[in-house]
Amino acid sequence: MYCIQYEIKQGDSLYQISRRYNVPVNAIMMANPMINIYRLRVGDIICIPVSVPHNYKHYSTYSIQEGDTLGSILKQNNINLADLLQFNNLDQIYLVPGSTLHVPIVDRNNHNNSTL
Repeated sequence: MYCIQYEIKQGDSLYQISRRYNVPVNAIMMANPMINIYRLRVGDIICIPVSVPHNYKHYSTYSIQEGDTLGSILKQNNINLADLLQFNNLDQIYLVPGSTLHVPIVDRNNHNNSTL
């Protein structure tokens, strides 16, 4: 399991975080066994689990639009967060309208997505 660190901000809830990163609440809970997720405080650091990235060979560029979320980009392109992070050589992503991401292309004919 890969993990990205997330710092809790004012007004965050586990549900909101799970939707933002397109990760089930239970997966976040299991990835943070030492943290009381019911008493998160601003400044706490939690692990957001992401899947093991695939080896994609092709990509497209995506220009971030106002209102885009990580969850919407991941769902629209049928990829996981680990894939997006690895393909862009990033540890974390801040969505800034007008910036560009490399989005791996999923081969719909190849169910394991290991080669494209």
